[in-house]
Amino acid sequence: MPLKRFFLFIFLISACTNDDAQQPINDILAKVGDRIITSKDFLQRAEYTIRPIYCKGDLYQHKKIILNNLIAEKLLALEIEKSGLETINVGAAAFLKGRKEQSMRQLLYFKEGYSKSVIYDKEKTHYFKMAGRVYDISHFSFPSGAFLDSINSALKANIPFEDIYTSNFDDNIPTRSVKWQDPNHPIIDDILFNQPVSKNQIIGPLMMDDGSYIIAKINGWTDQMAMTDKAIQERSTDVINTLKERKGIELYKKFIAEVMKGQEIKFNLEVLVPYADAISERYFRSKEEKESAISNALFNSGEFLTLEDIKPVSDDFSNLPLFSLNGKEWKIRDFEKQIMSHPLVFRKKKMNAAEFSEQFRLAIIDFIQDKFLTEKAYSMSLDKSFEVTQSASIWKDSFLAYQSSLLFDQSATSDNRHIKMKPIIDKLQDEYDNSIFINTDLFEKIKISKVDMFVTQNNVPYPVVVPNFPSYTDDSYLNYGSKLDMD
Repeated sequence: MPLKRFFLFIFLISACTNDDAQQPINDILAKVGDRIITSKDFLQRAEYTIRPIYCKGDLYQHKKIILNNLIAEKLLALEIEKSGLETINVGAAAFLKGRKEQSMRQLLYFKEGYSKSVIYDKEKTHYFKMAGRVYDISHFSFPSGAFLDSINSALKANIPFEDIYTSNFDDNIPTRSVKWQDPNHPIIDDILFNQPVSKNQIIGPLMMDDGSYIIAKINGWTDQMAMTDKAIQERSTDVINTLKERKGIELYKKFIAEVMKGQEIKFNLEVLVPYADAISERYFRSKEEKESAISNALFNSGEFLTLEDIKPVSDDFSNLPLFSLNGKEWKIRDFEKQIMSHPLVFRKKKMNAAEFSEQFRLAIIDFIQDKFLTEKAYSMSLDKSFEVTQSASIWKDSFLAYQSSLLFDQSATSDNRHIKMKPIIDKLQDEYDNSIFINTDLFEKIKISKVDMFVTQNNVPYPVVVPNFPSYTDDSYLNYGSKLDMD
């Protein structure tokens, strides 16, 4: 399994230190009925997605508008639940289930990997120095076989690095900066940051995970010192987090190996190959078509394969056995039902049509691995942890609130929804006044950025971190509810 599949935003799960569903009392910003909003929720919804123009800045009134919208989302969700309407269809239920289970696997990684990492003082001291180093390198990649033999022969003959490149390629040799904090290949990371190096040193050829090779030359480097107390503290924190993440990944890989021990998957190539061929054309359709078909911002085209991509396949495929798992046959219809809540994630993001069948097979293997990790997470009751239940609640309430807003006014658009919905939100604030509590002391301490960001994760079925900003009002008054006293 490629190392990069385990990369996660540690900040998203670093608060997961309890084994139960207990709420983080000191972090509760607001209560709306049986829902809660934490300060972490507030910051992620404010800074991990694009806010509308009327609250895009970092002013105090913008903070109040953001909180009003988060509360409005909860009110709309409560309102539609109270109506008893069935708003969550099969597709939405599968999506919400997939979101929850992704959170469970992230928490599983945190508990079995990241939190078990042990960092030693010697490591911290060494990498504190390396964290300020930036290498300037030239590099290029190439295939194995005759090309590799040619490169090795040229190196033995002491042919200059630049001449090797220009004799094989027409453009300028690629260069890049390399930092220790970057997700570098472990071999390159070890050479650059764990061993003595020299200017003009040649690194490689080194074989990569996909079988290709890379060769690089160290042009030089700079070392930036951390001089102020703040800079020293920030670098120290970054070093510890990076080391814990990298060690956590290795620990988690061992944990996965134990979970997967004895599991056996056998593919029916007579079905897999024509099945993959039948859907590859849709996968490789033009960028314009794909962007049109996958218009919802909850999905990120190109990184995974959803049921939508398989839709054109003939019904004749549905009863065919695709693979067996521990002796149990999986027909295509069983597989397609499962990926409704777990879109396939490709290891290789750029591939040609000839590679599709093999990459499709690898994506299925990763899907099966996630299936067993999810089962393990359920057995550990991680679905009941606060972090998972809160994440699931946020996604569900975002969906319910949007459906609720459509019931109130179907003519509203993304540009004017906050205007059309404001009078409705004002009425709901009055109606639910006795059920709304705000921790004003905690609210005063929160600082927000005015920098636009849209944060995603790599190599997971659902890359978008938080739902779109809930744009339901531009009201900056907190003239409802009661103070939430946490003393």
